[in-house]
Amino acid sequence: MTDSIIAAVSRFLTPEIIGKMASATGLDATTAQKAADASVPAILGGLADLVAKPGGARQLAGAIAEQPVGLLSTLTSAIGSNAQLQERGGSVLASLLGSGALGTLISSVSKFAGIGEGSARSLMGMLAPIVLGVLGREQRTAGLETGGLARMLTDQKDQFAAAVPAGLSSLLGTKGAREGIGAAPSDARVFDGPQAAYPRPTSAQVQQAANEASGYRASWAYWALPLLAIAGLLWYLLPSADAPNPTAETKTAETKTASVPARAVPRADDKSLYLTKRFEGWTSISTYHNQEIYNRAGERIGVVKDLLIGPDGKINAAVIGVGRFLGIGDKDIAVPLAVLLVERRDNSGHLIMDVAKDLLRTAPAFEQNGTSTR
Repeated sequence: MTDSIIAAVSRFLTPEIIGKMASATGLDATTAQKAADASVPAILGGLADLVAKPGGARQLAGAIAEQPVGLLSTLTSAIGSNAQLQERGGSVLASLLGSGALGTLISSVSKFAGIGEGSARSLMGMLAPIVLGVLGREQRTAGLETGGLARMLTDQKDQFAAAVPAGLSSLLGTKGAREGIGAAPSDARVFDGPQAAYPRPTSAQVQQAANEASGYRASWAYWALPLLAIAGLLWYLLPSADAPNPTAETKTAETKTASVPARAVPRADDKSLYLTKRFEGWTSISTYHNQEIYNRAGERIGVVKDLLIGPDGKINAAVIGVGRFLGIGDKDIAVPLAVLLVERRDNSGHLIMDVAKDLLRTAPAFEQNGTSTR
């Protein structure tokens, strides 16, 4: 078995392959190489975090098994010229890392390498099958079962974190993206006990809030605010000796330390419950809902009919009606929200999904009343 998974992946990122990736994403080869070198250990770190979760190793093994047979031996012809492979790679990463974590990684790589998020997303889509293909080859070579695959990744987790460039690691740490990406530096500030750097009401409230969040540690941008909201609710419902009744002064202090007010029990005289502006990074739901979607060729391929929100309060997927745009009967498909791009065209925002129109005809239909355990 290869001593270093990163080295094994890097051997496939030849100048020719990087050149094809650069051409497909509109980047120069040097920038594409920089972005790829930073992305690979971050992706592997995210997969190492995944296999540590219940069912994560089985999920990864399934994704590896679904990769095209012999892909690594045909990379030169497949990478850059196969839009379907790129799209599938992005979807697989979104399902493994989570659309929120993938979005954070894409945004961070974009800033680190000085490229657009669309280019970073496309690059990730091309890197995903290479990373999974190498993992599958290592698994087969060593005769590893699912548990062995998990150990292989876990044993090299420190190597993955060390290989992430300092600039990218700093960006990921700022976003608190340790879980789901696995690339934050050792001094990344997350909710992790008494030394957590982000403000919170009291230690007892934070601990209770963390329990409510099922033990997951995640980014400040996506998780700290819901944790503070839960802590605020518990403050009203379950007062304790170390949580005195809040005064106007302490309420004001807590409001300043949190990015948005805690969702406490509504009170007409509690001004901290009201918003006065849209916070940075927030997007209106009208950007997506009932909006038409185009592909890169400028063809209308569907309309967003619904947005699916998970237990964490985040929008995870979009339900798209494609039937009338494809000239077929009513048909809905669902995709991770991360695959939809918002681009400025003709002085207005357009939703873009990088997929050929004909491929949607064979896409599996979405069952609105169905459920999945994934």
